[in-house]
Amino acid sequence: MFEDAGRRRFLQLAGTGTALSLSGCSALSNHDGGATEPATATLAVQPDEESLQELQAEIRSQVESGELDRMQAQSAFRRRRIELTQEAVGRFQNRTGNTSVTVDDTISEFGVMRVTGSPAALLETLGYEEVSGIFPTSAFEEARSQAGGGTSGSATSTPTE
Repeated sequence: MFEDAGRRRFLQLAGTGTALSLSGCSALSNHDGGATEPATATLAVQPDEESLQELQAEIRSQVESGELDRMQAQSAFRRRRIELTQEAVGRFQNRTGNTSVTVDDTISEFGVMRVTGSPAALLETLGYEEVSGIFPTSAFEEARSQAGGGTSGSATSTPTE
């Protein structure tokens, strides 16, 4: 019922680089047996499924009761989904104090962040419930261009080892 075409299109475009970025992680490591060098990647986060289902049920109820027409419902859903996505970005940023990942920049309405850390730490973030994927850095720039060239906020956290 509710489509979020911009975000969906971004994830489709970014998804084409997922296999390359994951297979390229071994190329990011230092092959002389020493410590790995930091890598930069794009992380995508999204609200939890339960929150999205609750939102859909709430909007559907408002449509059925006549409080909202279809256009208003789509607008309300899109607006509230952005808020939920921004909350997911905030949750991830709060977690980075416990990891060796630094958030360099965010486009919170799309739920994407440019992050830096060791390849192992970046892959570890996939275990966080709000993280839906890891993509090449170019995916962040694609999101920035779709968002109109600006970011909705920058954040930097101090990595801890």
